[in-house]
Amino acid sequence: MLINQLSKARQLIEKHTPDSLVVIGGDCLVSLAPFSWFLEKYKDKLRILWIDSHPDVQTPKEYKNAHAHVLGELMGNGDSDFTRTVKHPVSPQKIMIAGIHDPLPYEANFISEHKIQTCSPEQVRSGAQPVLDWIKNEKIEYLAIHIDLDVLDPHNFRSVLFAKPGRGQHDFGDVAEGKLNIPDVVKLANQAASISKAVGLTIAEHLPWDALNLKNMLEELPLIGK
Repeated sequence: MLINQLSKARQLIEKHTPDSLVVIGGDCLVSLAPFSWFLEKYKDKLRILWIDSHPDVQTPKEYKNAHAHVLGELMGNGDSDFTRTVKHPVSPQKIMIAGIHDPLPYEANFISEHKIQTCSPEQVRSGAQPVLDWIKNEKIEYLAIHIDLDVLDPHNFRSVLFAKPGRGQHDFGDVAEGKLNIPDVVKLANQAASISKAVGLTIAEHLPWDALNLKNMLEELPLIGK
């Protein structure tokens, strides 16, 4: 089903051949079709700024859910059903992951082996100099920006997975949880876009627990529910 949805998304993009594109909603897989399109369109002139607590470079061997594979697939690594849709894979040197911290062992090894540049939450808050240096040193013309909302601190932004009401301390496998706030992310994206032309923006992983719980409650109430 996911492959069919990806194929339809690619067909829609190819039909309209956009020079820029914004996608809001869904999990991190929403970045695969538009970013693979921009990699074909702009080729080596495009770089990817991945704003996320996680690098999303796992494969089905490490983790079954595809939303944790996307950046790896854009590099041509991972499930062949997805990687074959990426006709112009991005070089690891053309990627910056910002907001990442405490990667899992496989992720840390992948980042190290592929020499992917990163910017910690602390560095983002203090001005994101690694990101700015990367853009300037790479002389980046076009930039695709991915924002996974779980880069945000779940104590301050509640509509993310890690803010699930009633969750236990270890319910999510002790993976990294966001440390940034909305102003940090907005400032970072605008800083990057001020010195390189942003052509793609994807915002993923919105999980509005209160809205979902309200919907479920309404379905159980008299005069409203079934």
